[in-house]
Amino acid sequence: MSWNRRAGLVLGLAMGLLTGCSLTLAAPPPAGEIPFRTQPWPTPTPSLPPAGLSLQTGRSLFQEHCANCHGLRGQGDGPQAAALRARIPDARLDLTGSLAERTASLRDWFQVVTQGRADRGMPPWSNALSESERWAVVLYAWSLAAPPEVLAEAGDRYREACATCHGEDGRKGPVPLADPERVLGIAPAAWMEALQPGRVPAHAGLPELPTDLQQALIAYLPQLAFFAVDGAALQPPRPVATASVSGQVLNGTTEAPASGVTVTLYALIEASPIFSQTVQARADGTFRFETVPVYPEAAYLPVAEWQEVAYPAAHPLTLTAGQEVTLTLMVFDRAADPGGIHIDQAHWILQPLADRLFVTEVWVYSNRGSTTYGGAGSPGMIFLLPPGASNLQISGGELGVRYRQEEDRLIDTAPIPPGMGYQTAFGYELPLARARTLSLRAVYPVDRWNLLIAGGALQVSGLGLRDLGMRTLGNTTYHLYEVDPPAPGGARVITLQPRRPVPPWVVPLMLVLGAGVAIGLFRLWRRWEADPIDEIARLDEAYAAGEVDEGTYRRRRAALMARAIRRYQAGGPSPG
Repeated sequence: MSWNRRAGLVLGLAMGLLTGCSLTLAAPPPAGEIPFRTQPWPTPTPSLPPAGLSLQTGRSLFQEHCANCHGLRGQGDGPQAAALRARIPDARLDLTGSLAERTASLRDWFQVVTQGRADRGMPPWSNALSESERWAVVLYAWSLAAPPEVLAEAGDRYREACATCHGEDGRKGPVPLADPERVLGIAPAAWMEALQPGRVPAHAGLPELPTDLQQALIAYLPQLAFFAVDGAALQPPRPVATASVSGQVLNGTTEAPASGVTVTLYALIEASPIFSQTVQARADGTFRFETVPVYPEAAYLPVAEWQEVAYPAAHPLTLTAGQEVTLTLMVFDRAADPGGIHIDQAHWILQPLADRLFVTEVWVYSNRGSTTYGGAGSPGMIFLLPPGASNLQISGGELGVRYRQEEDRLIDTAPIPPGMGYQTAFGYELPLARARTLSLRAVYPVDRWNLLIAGGALQVSGLGLRDLGMRTLGNTTYHLYEVDPPAPGGARVITLQPRRPVPPWVVPLMLVLGAGVAIGLFRLWRRWEADPIDEIARLDEAYAAGEVDEGTYRRRRAALMARAIRRYQAGGPSPG
């Protein structure tokens, strides 16, 4: 499991804990386990793809991370494609265009996947995918230029047309086709040019190849250089029967049937789409999907798109042969008014790190209105960052597509339909001087605000704080405070004061001083103690006066003489 997936799992469990429990009873996730990096990610230098990459891996990753925009087959028809094109007309979403027009090499593609292209709506994936995973995605996306059935035969066609000169493995002849640097560095247009009759002397006797075969041969080159064909990735599962899905779309804002709504039905296997079909809802909001292929292992998810916002069904469907399923989908009008937005819980977790303070903010919110807030690239949820915040990291997102930063504002542009259970989590660093103030600010009404400070290195003070004591989770102990939430647009200011650590020389010094004090008190007590010689004299007078019997007199006088001798031996006054 990659670092990113482990982090996502930890944060998912943390979200469940934070949203499902009262923090007066349950503790939050350890700050040290919040999945944010505290150092910038290095810009990777493209290297060679590792040997043994699987097209199945690339396909799974592509459908998990890329299909929302690029579509199942890379045709630029994913559920978020329309919204992205509306915001960025130059977004390059179709990956299936002719290779003869493709002037970017595989290495160029890897750079774009790694570093992103914000001007075209492409986020960087260096934080979310490892280098080998990025190569797998790139090589699979590269293969989408050829139809699956043609690409599946490309190995056989290569061996028929090319292996005599270039070898079964592509490493023979004056121009080895499987040379990694050559495959990574030459653009597809140049390869297509080389396949045209008469363009390369060695190809003079070759017949003109069909265009789809040319593209398949070029798409096959990375497999020669880096891995064997993974046929399971190229051929989708086969359906066993058909079914139908119908229903109606209702507008939750107007409580009337919604017309003109686009409805797409997706079939998913292990969260990866393998089939999709799109229809338009009629004037009365009804829709119907005929002859839907039934895959026994698939779940089916209907999604309605209205005003560039996608509204999936509440639950996935399962289909059996000949089944007719009827359901209702809800959409809402979109508005720029955030009046329905309410923060149900806000959690700030502070982790001191030497001269820095790492802050994790977790916001749990709901839309209590009747319209969808934000979406389609318009400003959505706004979170205010404190001055000096650096190294911003967002859980499950990147700046540039869904999220953007404008000065001291982090903006989440995802639409917020009416309902509950939305979360945003992010982290950043602040310099930690001898003392500093921190303003807790919110744009929206807040029901509950909790402040958690890891360890005991910080003292906190301020108005509206209630000390709820210590909480322990895992190996981390927190000091938990409940904060009186400020009004929207206001602030609750707290002061952080690092506790002075005890210098290492203090403990032995205190031991020495304590020993000295103990000796001094002992000696003082000895001085206050009655002189045994005086007591012997008083005992003699009492015996002479008949106040003490002889037996008692002799026992007490012997004890006093022994004490006087001990005191003399210890350096006290002379017994005389």
